[in-house]
Amino acid sequence: MTEPPEKSLLENLPLEKSPVEKFPIEKSFLVQKFAKLKFGPLSLIGYSVAGEETVVQAPELNVCFDIGRSPHFALTSDVVCISHSHMDHLAGLGYYLSQRNFQGMKPGTVLLPREIERPVDNLLRCWRDVERQGTPYTLVPMEPNQLHEIRRDFGIRAVQTHHGAPSLGYVVMSIREKLKPEFMGIPGPELAEMRRKGVEIQYRIEVPQIAFLGDTTAGPPASGTRGIQSVFDHPDVQNAQILITEVTFFDPEHRSKAKAGRHLHLEQFAEILPKLKNEHVVISHVTRRSGIRRARHLMRKRVGEEQMKRIHFLMDFEGAHDAGEVEDAGPPMGDTAE
Repeated sequence: MTEPPEKSLLENLPLEKSPVEKFPIEKSFLVQKFAKLKFGPLSLIGYSVAGEETVVQAPELNVCFDIGRSPHFALTSDVVCISHSHMDHLAGLGYYLSQRNFQGMKPGTVLLPREIERPVDNLLRCWRDVERQGTPYTLVPMEPNQLHEIRRDFGIRAVQTHHGAPSLGYVVMSIREKLKPEFMGIPGPELAEMRRKGVEIQYRIEVPQIAFLGDTTAGPPASGTRGIQSVFDHPDVQNAQILITEVTFFDPEHRSKAKAGRHLHLEQFAEILPKLKNEHVVISHVTRRSGIRRARHLMRKRVGEEQMKRIHFLMDFEGAHDAGEVEDAGPPMGDTAE
């Protein structure tokens, strides 16, 4: 008679409940809050904390300033303006481009400082090899005061900022053409004929709508070394309807940190503020060392109630209401996405 096989040592051990059987499964989720500020027909959606992530979208203008870790809503912007190459502003660029391609959207256009075009292109080519797919994209190297026209009536101008790496700010410009006063009252057919003959019958108006400065310190004064102009003296920056500027540090003991990192301190910003003509000034990139509540308190104490009427902290959620899921602000799932 054949002997039955011996049981293994494991089979002889007493059965015990697994950890999953011992304890009930507790499900929870963590939510990252993204700010949404509405300024009439324009709005801003984003997140900006010093050293962590900066991404600010102007959805009505189809533009995203910096890309952070590429949150879902950022995918809807056809144009991304990269201020500089630090990881908290740039990390999600490959994901942004890949996801747009994956979801059947047109290739993204990326404006960036000319000095970092080559390394960023190399980085994106490496991601192409890693993913084994030819993700398309367009890089547009920019220099200070260069205007990149998106449409005939809409462009983006680069402005020189003052950070520890090559850096630019960006101003979204509304471009309009108006008839010169000397041609007022001339019938349309005659004007058309003059235009065909090469007569300049119109003049151009550029109106700054939103200025985004990324990371920057105050920079040299207008009469500074080598004639370099402070970004806060640039007329497009001063006159934009909405200015998004960092103020990273607020406490007096953090002045040395601001200087070392080439960031803006409250004391510098308070001196700059009176010459700014912006209807709205949005503060970004606040350090967690101070936090929004303390930063707002110190700002109010330093600049006064009247100036505070036009100052908004991007990450200030006090009194804010729930605007829905971040996925609702993203693109619809494309036919090719799975």
